[in-house]
Amino acid sequence: MDWRNKLELIQNKIRGQLHARKIDDLEGVYQLMAEFDKDNSGYLDKDEFQKFLSKIGVFLTTQELRAVYDKYDSNKDGNIAYAEFVNLIRENMSERRISVVRSTFAFLDQQRQGRLLLETLYRLYQAKNHPRVRTRQKTADQITKEFVNAISKRSKDGQSICEEEFLNYYADCNATLPSEKEEYFTDLLTSTWGVTSGADYVSPERLAQLEIILFEKIRQKTVTKDDEGKTAKKAFMYFDLENKGTIDIYQFAQALQKFGCVFSDKEIQALFNKYDSDKSGRLCYDEICGLIALMGSGNNANVNPVFQIARAPPQDTLNRIRIDLIKKGQHSVIRMATIFSNSDKNKNGTLNRQEFQWAMKESGFLLTKTEYDNLFRYFDKNCDDEVSFVEFISFLRKPLNQLRTDLVNQLWNRISNGQPSLTIQQFKQIYDASKSQDVTTGIKTVADATKDFNDLWKDVQAVTQQQFIDYLTDISALIESDVAFEKFIRNSWR
Repeated sequence: MDWRNKLELIQNKIRGQLHARKIDDLEGVYQLMAEFDKDNSGYLDKDEFQKFLSKIGVFLTTQELRAVYDKYDSNKDGNIAYAEFVNLIRENMSERRISVVRSTFAFLDQQRQGRLLLETLYRLYQAKNHPRVRTRQKTADQITKEFVNAISKRSKDGQSICEEEFLNYYADCNATLPSEKEEYFTDLLTSTWGVTSGADYVSPERLAQLEIILFEKIRQKTVTKDDEGKTAKKAFMYFDLENKGTIDIYQFAQALQKFGCVFSDKEIQALFNKYDSDKSGRLCYDEICGLIALMGSGNNANVNPVFQIARAPPQDTLNRIRIDLIKKGQHSVIRMATIFSNSDKNKNGTLNRQEFQWAMKESGFLLTKTEYDNLFRYFDKNCDDEVSFVEFISFLRKPLNQLRTDLVNQLWNRISNGQPSLTIQQFKQIYDASKSQDVTTGIKTVADATKDFNDLWKDVQAVTQQQFIDYLTDISALIESDVAFEKFIRNSWR
């Protein structure tokens, strides 16, 4: 019998069974092996190894088991180390898979620096498009956690990833994918990174040519009174049927056709991917039009681009919200944050358009449709029709300036007497609601202000310094004057 070929078949079956059990990285393999390591030695003896194989659905004859065991027991010490087993199933990554990984890295490394920051990879990784998530075998949060945990361990400097480290990460993924899963492996990369690879790869040089062609086609359709940015926006808005300020790949292709650009499917995809900087699957066309307008102004000194690359905040709406928050009392930012958090049904830190509008109404803000749209669009940084409510609340909070920071720290040192925390009873005893901002400004009576304060802390057993700082930061956001804030700090705490 050709045991070499037989071993490869068995090894491939092991990969297949690991994949079938939703194990997508080496961490999962180690955890599964550890279940059978009775003495926690990091090794499996023959009996433990056989039980491990049986657990994943690989059943071997005595002769097959002996041959496989001898193969994995590379140092012939009578035991199989986790590392010995893992190193062998990581082997034999196909040339096609290697090519897909290298093409993906080249696509992500558009500046050709040879390294990618981990923070950038975390931001660009589209867990929601992972095959496991699309088939509802895992959640996007599970995939994100597995990805961050695994790829961070491949970084030698703890901050970035080079091509070889990127390849090593996907060699780990390869270890739990049988050879017949070539298309799955390709889909895994293209869907989570939003790229094409292999035969569909478009070189940076060709991509630059496509941009020049696109600009020239837009320029030809631009009348004298407009600039190229305006022309482009009119076309994109025509296909933006929901008026979200974003378009998908199909709407982008229709716009290119309207301009008269005859590009192949892979070229359209590559151009779309370049402009889709956050890899959300949608383009914020205001930003694209801004770039196009800048290109046009470079050719004509009399043309000024009308689009801003960075979106300006809807200041009038935000000012109205701030004024209303002040009227609602010193704890209104805290209560608003609670409402927004409770509106996050998926508990992923973001709100969709409907959740955002509901949370605003629950917080007592009745805005026009235009105001809602402008507010949502500004905070929808990734153009994925979701906003980070933490970022939104932080925008309203404002950090403490140095004077206020010093006042808060001095107050904590005085009331805590050097202790790391205060019991809630101690905390309530030293607060004087009659001197609170709400009472001194006439917003509430002493009784109402006292009840409001007690309700806010009713589920808390002890207050730490950080909780105290966060609490006063929220109040500080609604007190314009440093003098008024200092008065509140000095008078409201016994």
